Amino acid sequence: MSKTFLSKKFLSLLVSGTVYMIVVPILLLSDSVIAGLALGETSVAGISLVTPAYSLAAFFGGILSIGVPILYNRAMGEFDQAKATQYFRVGLTAAVSIGVLLFFAFTLLGDTYLHFFEATPAVFEQAKQYFFWYKLTILILPLFLLMCEAVFSDGDDTISTIAGILQLVVNIALSIILAKSMGIEGIALGSFIGTALALLVTSLHLFKKGNSLKIGFHFSIAKIFHIAKYSTIDASTYLFFACFAVIVEKYITFAFGSEMLIIASVIFFAKEFQIIFDGIGEAITPLINIYLGEESYCGIKNCYKLAQKAAIVEGVLMTAIIAAAAPLIVKIYGIENPEIAEEAINGARIIALGLTGTSLLYLLSSYYLLIDKIFLGALLCGLRDVIVAAPLLFILGEKFGIYGFFVGIALSSIFAYIVSTLFIRTKYGKENYPLLLADKEKRLNYRFYELKLEPELIIDVQKQIERYLQENGINKKIIAKVKLLIEELFMLVFEKNGNAATYAECSVFIREDGIQIITKDDGILFDLSSDDVIAGSITEFMVSGYMEKMKNNKMYLTTMSYNRNTFKVKFEA
Repeated sequence: MSKTFLSKKFLSLLVSGTVYMIVVPILLLSDSVIAGLALGETSVAGISLVTPAYSLAAFFGGILSIGVPILYNRAMGEFDQAKATQYFRVGLTAAVSIGVLLFFAFTLLGDTYLHFFEATPAVFEQAKQYFFWYKLTILILPLFLLMCEAVFSDGDDTISTIAGILQLVVNIALSIILAKSMGIEGIALGSFIGTALALLVTSLHLFKKGNSLKIGFHFSIAKIFHIAKYSTIDASTYLFFACFAVIVEKYITFAFGSEMLIIASVIFFAKEFQIIFDGIGEAITPLINIYLGEESYCGIKNCYKLAQKAAIVEGVLMTAIIAAAAPLIVKIYGIENPEIAEEAINGARIIALGLTGTSLLYLLSSYYLLIDKIFLGALLCGLRDVIVAAPLLFILGEKFGIYGFFVGIALSSIFAYIVSTLFIRTKYGKENYPLLLADKEKRLNYRFYELKLEPELIIDVQKQIERYLQENGINKKIIAKVKLLIEELFMLVFEKNGNAATYAECSVFIREDGIQIITKDDGILFDLSSDDVIAGSITEFMVSGYMEKMKNNKMYLTTMSYNRNTFKVKFEA
């Protein structure tokens, strides 16, 4: 893979997004595992009573943490900082309000909530003690989830990764330590301290030079509904997984007997860890939303190509990992019957063969969410988890027994990918698959360039832009202005960064009123559009003078912690 501005940013975000997705399932299991090892099954049962309350807070936090970054980055892509800030502040207002409301609701009605489950007195007492401290986690959880995603979308993948890992490590370490002296209350307190420290770490981004998030509060019902619609695909994923679980368990009991039901746990283990594939969706979300705001569809294509390669690599890696770890997975679930254990191991390995198809479907559904094809994204989730899987596992299970059942599940994602491809190509046209951008591109006249900032490469891009403008009949005077602007701007960035390798992008649009140029670079943060730059070199003097002449036809906006500028060279009357 050749290194570009986009590939560097994508890989950085991919690592962070994947780490976060690995942390999530481990974090969800940690309190119960620690309670089981340190305190016994009564404590595990007590924690399970509090799980729905946690899920409720995570649900609301998830709605905000999905929708707000999407709309924030799209507005930033349009160079509309004010609109982006409004969405972020609406998210903050909602996150704080929801956390406070849930905290007071569970404080006032906590015992009533726990009595609803009609647990034994011992389990009820454990749940009550755990809930005492865990209400504080619920108080800050929506805000933490929002901040973690907002900071990630603002380009600070380092801070968001540190926050996620810190939350996990502190949670587990303190829960183990405090459980010895405080019992189940110590586990809950450890969870709160871990989440609170992680929230503080995310707030460090607000003090960094590249931060574009503006703290404040704003309320808008319309914006809340706009934010909420982007949670549809995630909500449908949970719904379809629940349907898949019911189908699998019922079929195993019906076809192979209840003693084989433990195999369902092995299947669900593999399914739950598919959430790791969502790390690719995390990585492309801020990047594609910026390109959407700019109407830079070549950038979207390049980003999707990178993501597609990553999806295939992750699918193959997960297949290898589950195949190798299958005996350990079976051991964790305590399957002692040698015959069932062998079938479970082989089943896990067979099911793992379909993970590359699953990874590609996760990518497609994430992408369609970003371009507002929400129903299509939800349909892909249904195809992936239920619509194709159910008939395949029934048919092959009936014909070939337990191994046919496993093959049916493995093939379901591959068949679902084929079905989705045929459906989209038929409905939207072959030229539109898979990105659905052909019609939008027809309405635009633009070019997209990627380069490493070196004098000879800058001149090469300048010449390519000159040829493009000449081919479109732009007059020589405008072309000369654009050439000078491109050369001097990128030469200044090159000069400012010294020996450090710096990568850039440049989009050139022929608009009705002039030539729009959008530049990005990953060098030191520096406002190229300022006409107040103290000229320390000939290049700085040239750029400063040029910026003064451009007046209002320029804008600088730090986006995702990198430099981003737009300029308009107006056509002369």
